[in-house]
Order: sequence, then C-alpha cells, then structure tokens
Amino acid sequence: MKENDYLDNKYLLTMMVAKRAKQLNQGFKSLIEMDAKNNRLLALKEILEGKIYIKGEKKSPSEESEKNDG
Repeated sequence: MKENDYLDNKYLLTMMVAKRAKQLNQGFKSLIEMDAKNNRLLALKEILEGKIYIKGEKKSPSEESEKNDG
C-alpha cells in the first residue's frame, strides 16, 4: 500500500477514524493540539497530519537505510 492510500479509501478512513475516536473516548492522549470537543474530528485531523497510520505501513529506520543504500 502506498503512503496515505487510505485517504482515498472512504471505508478504510472511516474505520481508522472510528477506531481512533474510540481510543480517545477511552482516555488515550491526543497526538495534536486542537480545541475539538468532537473526538471524531480530532481523530480525522490526527490522521490527515500523519500522526496516525495503519500498523505495518510505516517503515523502520533500518528499512529506510537499506532502501537508500541499494
């Protein structure tokens, strides 16, 4: 999956927002500063800013260095 492909996939984006909003409702700390009373909007903003991503999508630093070396 290409970086930020989920932004074009309405279903996947909806699932990500719902899962993150649920985490925020349970007391997880916000990753951005925003005066939002609605956790869904806060979750969406976190995703759009790249603070939240699909597990396994983000590459580790060792994978990045291997890509640049080869």
